[in-house]
This record gives sequence, structure tokens and C-alpha cells, in this order.
Amino acid sequence: MGPGEPAVARQQPRGRWPVGWCTGLVALLVAAVAVLAGCGTPQTTAPQPGPEVAGTLDVRAPGSGGGTNTTATPAPVPIPADAATTGADPGGPGATAPPGGSTTALVPPADATPTSPTLPASPPVSMRIPAIGVDIGMLELGQNPDGTVQVPPLDDPASTPGWYDRSPSPGALGPSVILGHVDTKQFGPGVFYELGALHPGDEVEVTRADGLVAMFRIEAVRSVLKAEFPTREVYGNLDHAGLRLITCGGQFDPDASSYTSNVIAFARLVGSRPA
Repeated sequence: MGPGEPAVARQQPRGRWPVGWCTGLVALLVAAVAVLAGCGTPQTTAPQPGPEVAGTLDVRAPGSGGGTNTTATPAPVPIPADAATTGADPGGPGATAPPGGSTTALVPPADATPTSPTLPASPPVSMRIPAIGVDIGMLELGQNPDGTVQVPPLDDPASTPGWYDRSPSPGALGPSVILGHVDTKQFGPGVFYELGALHPGDEVEVTRADGLVAMFRIEAVRSVLKAEFPTREVYGNLDHAGLRLITCGGQFDPDASSYTSNVIAFARLVGSRPA
């Protein structure tokens, strides 16, 4: 985008933001990231993260009392038993919210104390990732009338990414989720085309509606098969403000008009400043 403050583009009217996620919504998000790729043969190959940029993650399992340090590797992470939903495959295209919601939540315990400063809830309006040349406004993504999770539109030439508004807002306690396309058949490379080229230490800045810029630092970048999506690492409880940037990656399957993997960048809030 050109200079000047990007306008807020909303996919649907903003409602309230729950402080936590039910596991049914986790299943919806896993289904959503499965369709982030554009339909059609990719014109070029997007960068993929290598083992040397796996980095280190600080992820707390649902319901645990403290943070644990785990080294991220390309190995699959099993979906925890307490993240089970209604029996549907979390990555399946038919995943929808269970009636009345789930009683099991992937949220910090009530007595959880953040280990680093966090920000009050406020929706994002734009984001910058200097290392890969991203400077763009943002959509707000909610749920479709049929209960499935919205993804950014494929017919947007700007390839605007979207924040899922059932996740914490960027800078608030927990994992904030932003979805973006790697490419589309119509417009070619998308906003997260070079997501896999990020390295630990790279910066992400998210400007919020309250006039603050949440400043994040990349901790890890991974490419995982969609069938082995690391639910715990992406959506699990945190004792800090985290950010997950998700797009498609791996090999393109022309029969399914989709990619076989997801590229996920994990980041942590390191500060804030006025916009």
C-alpha cells in the first residue's frame, strides 16, 4: 500500500471479543487455514522455512499453571485430548461450531498472571512486516452464516490479510491469529507469499484501533503438513501476548486446488508505541 494510514476494511461488523476460545472454534480455524490457498496452479514457488529458522517457542498447555520452553521442530505435534471437539476431523472442510459452544476452553486459567506486559483489547487496523515488505490494512474475519470461519477473499487484488475476531486482539493475552493468502490464481503472489522467509528476530508491527502499535518479534517459523497441524502450539494457552501468522505452503496439489502444508510464523509482543 502507499503512504498514509490504511483504512480499516471489515469483512463483517465487529462484535465483542471473547476473552477465550472454545475448542469448537479451534476446529473451525484449522478448517479455515486449509482453504487459504488460491485455486489454480501457482506461478512461482513461495519461500519455505528451513530447519535453521525453527526457533524456540514458549507454549503453555491448556490448563497448566506455568510456561514451558519447547524447541519447535518440523516433527508433528499431536492434538491434545482436551482440544477434542464433536468428533469431526479438525482439518476437515465441514467443521462447524458445536451447538451451544464447547465447555472446554483453550484459555489461560483465571489465576494466570502474564509474564510480560500485555495490552487491552483493541482490533487491528493495519500491519507491517519490514523484512518481507508487507505494509497493509487488515480485515476482521468472523463466521459465515453456516458457522464456518471466514477467510480473506480471493478476489482482492491487494491480498488483504484478516484477523480472526474470536481470537485475542494483537497485544492482548493469548494467541492472536491473522490469516493471509500465499497466492491466488487471478493475482499471483499474495500478502504472505514470503512468510516462510522470515527469521527469528524479525519484527512485526500491528497498528490497532486505539492508536497503539503492538510490536512483535518473530520467535519461530514452521512449515507443517495440514494433516499434522500443530493445534497446541498455535492455539494453546499462553502466559504472554502472542501472534500467529498463517498461510499455505508446501507442494501445490492441482487435483485439490490447494497446498499440502501451512506456513506458520510465531511471534511475541515485545513492546508498544503510539501510532
